[in-house]
Amino acid sequence: MKALKSKKEQTIASERYCPVLSAEYHEQFQALCRRLGETLPMNRAKIISNELNRISGIAEETNLESKKYMAALSVLVDLSLQGWIFDFQDDQLTLKMENDSIDDKEKIRYRLSAERNAQFKSESVARFIKYMETERSYNGTPVSVRCLIGNKDALILAIREGRQVCEPYIQMVTGDRDEHTGFKLSDIWRYFRYTWSIPYKTMPGRNIYYLVRDSLQPYHPIIGIFALGNSVLNLTVRDDDIGWTVEAIKKEMSQRLHTEYCEQTVSGTDGKTVKVKIQEPIETEEEYLKRRHAYAERLFPLLVKNINTAISEIYTGDLGYYKQTKYPHPEQVDELYAIAAEYSERSINNRNNEIAPDWREEARSNLFKRKRASELAKLLETKIAFNNAVGQSNEDKLLSLLASEAGRKAIYTALIANRKCKIGSNMMDIIVCGSIPPYNQLLGGKLVSILACSPKVISDYTHRYERQISEIASRMKGERVIRDSRLVYLGTTSLYAVGSSQYNRIKVPLGNGRLLEFRKMGVTEGYGTVFFSKETTALFSILELQDGGKRINHVFGEGTSPRFRMISRGLSSIGIRADAFLKHYSPRIVYSIDLAKNTKDYLMGYTSTADYGFNLDREEEVAQGTQALIDYWYDRWLTRRLTTVDIIQRLSDFRVDDFLLGSM
Repeated sequence: MKALKSKKEQTIASERYCPVLSAEYHEQFQALCRRLGETLPMNRAKIISNELNRISGIAEETNLESKKYMAALSVLVDLSLQGWIFDFQDDQLTLKMENDSIDDKEKIRYRLSAERNAQFKSESVARFIKYMETERSYNGTPVSVRCLIGNKDALILAIREGRQVCEPYIQMVTGDRDEHTGFKLSDIWRYFRYTWSIPYKTMPGRNIYYLVRDSLQPYHPIIGIFALGNSVLNLTVRDDDIGWTVEAIKKEMSQRLHTEYCEQTVSGTDGKTVKVKIQEPIETEEEYLKRRHAYAERLFPLLVKNINTAISEIYTGDLGYYKQTKYPHPEQVDELYAIAAEYSERSINNRNNEIAPDWREEARSNLFKRKRASELAKLLETKIAFNNAVGQSNEDKLLSLLASEAGRKAIYTALIANRKCKIGSNMMDIIVCGSIPPYNQLLGGKLVSILACSPKVISDYTHRYERQISEIASRMKGERVIRDSRLVYLGTTSLYAVGSSQYNRIKVPLGNGRLLEFRKMGVTEGYGTVFFSKETTALFSILELQDGGKRINHVFGEGTSPRFRMISRGLSSIGIRADAFLKHYSPRIVYSIDLAKNTKDYLMGYTSTADYGFNLDREEEVAQGTQALIDYWYDRWLTRRLTTVDIIQRLSDFRVDDFLLGSM
């Protein structure tokens, strides 16, 4: 793949699309490429779809080669709808992504629209939308989802008369029905989620959903919705900030410098200039050495503790290892890797007992014996490296580990041993967040963003999961494990490279020196599957024919994101580079929100106490803290909004009929 860094270049990515097919289907694909090369771009997706339909009508269900060809065609349809440009040279197809395909908001929405629109063609979704929009009687009053859309006339009247405009509150989505309309709360959330430009997909793992409502209007219409989901496992800019990377440690062990850039004229070049980086220390040598020593003395024992704790949480009864071994040997590591390799071949058609699991038996399954052996091998390698670290002091040992590739790998493993516990329990991502018209004109998005970080959400999450058994950890240990579930961190990303207007400049003072802030951490392009259709995913059943069974079974312990692994392996199985087309090519800004005053120390493992500034178990404190955020939003953003734009006109322009999904 060719990636061009210069922003001036039109093409930022170029990739040959040459699926590995049998001779028969390779010839058919070449013929298709010749037809596509002679066709207007707007007609290509239709031609590919017609070819796909032709093959599906004659191919046998168990014919691996025809399935591969169909999968290659389905992927090509998805990529064409994502904005990849077809370039034909000598019957060879090259796909290109151009700068203007990623920077423009409308084009990003277009890339997302294909799968979103496909959802609305689904019979079950269409039936659901009709159900929500059809008027029915509830408590003797006609109701439909229209009742849950704010009355713009009521808002306009309140603004003109100088009265309170709205009275927001948050409501966690449960299995209950809404007392005002009779709809299930989950159906209300689902309907408004379908109005997003991003296709709606349920997420595995922990999820918690909320409505933000207005109690000043009848039926308490929806101001906005948000949801929290499991944090992304690997996100470098976030992990650097927390201290979970080797680079973060190297930075702390280095002298702090002030860096600035200036232009300098190059002599003899007729006035040409070059950019020069100038660095100056911002701490004395004595201050630096003192800080470095204190940091190492604090960190090194923590890393050792991480390793020993992680080893203690692995069932080793059938792995031939005694947990109290202080000085493991390389031979033990080799034996464990051999066991992992053996049981990897056996890990097919995996099934977990989800109803009444015997954790010891679950630990001995092929899948988890492989995972236990592999994880223990890595941890023992790490323990050996730490045991062999050279030096008398913790500072010397840490420096010696940082000086070699093996040592840095050991540090990283020790960091990950702690990180994997925290990411699954104490951190969440805001996966849905936004306002519903007409409240979006009142900066409802800011309100929803702030309330996602409220004491109520922290309390709800903590109490909801405080007794939940950790499925994977329990199978790794061979006994029931319940992780600490105090929520101390939220992360999210913008949909567009320019950022998110609803997240920008959110800084809410909380008292006692605490601040609720959406901090910009950096930019990520990342990888994902949102652009691939369910038809493409279904065609990757070729993996079962290829493997002789299912290696991706949507069970705990197989790995993160079954859909991502399915599409990644599926692309590779037809000879397409997965990383080339799973990459978003849509730069996104990463935001982080610390929910406790000592979030970083808590996530690193330096402390086991989260300092929220309020008591999670006192409902009155939780309610007061949440209301304080609402009041701040009202005074800081809503009140100013009423005087800085023609709010009456903006509200007047809103039409419910244009917003309803049934009218799309």
